[in-house]
Amino acid sequence: MKYKTKEYAKALAEILSDKNFNEEQITQGFLRLLERQGDIKKAKEILNTAKFLSAKKNGKKSVFFETARKLSAGQKKMLLKFIDEGDIVEEKINKDLIAGIKIIVDSEKQLDQTILTKINNIF
Repeated sequence: MKYKTKEYAKALAEILSDKNFNEEQITQGFLRLLERQGDIKKAKEILNTAKFLSAKKNGKKSVFFETARKLSAGQKKMLLKFIDEGDIVEEKINKDLIAGIKIIVDSEKQLDQTILTKINNIF
């Protein structure tokens, strides 16, 4: 890998922020570049980081919800009250959490109210 993941992501986010370019052409060209550099295996991580950087640049945040079970419509509605329009929202179901929810904002702030964490803190 010639370049670090974050360097690739910064470059991609910067290019995609210019609305005068065709997003599909840029993405295809970027993937060809990764393939030539031998970094195609990092494409998913680079794209996720670029998405996060682009949102942050535009004053938006990235919010990740991890729960043990699928959220009900009422639970989703309650959580979405804290989300602004344009924010990136991702959900993941992880049965290992047993119960509860983990919320991560901008990959920096974390609220972990899962039973798994509470059990691990006891022992």
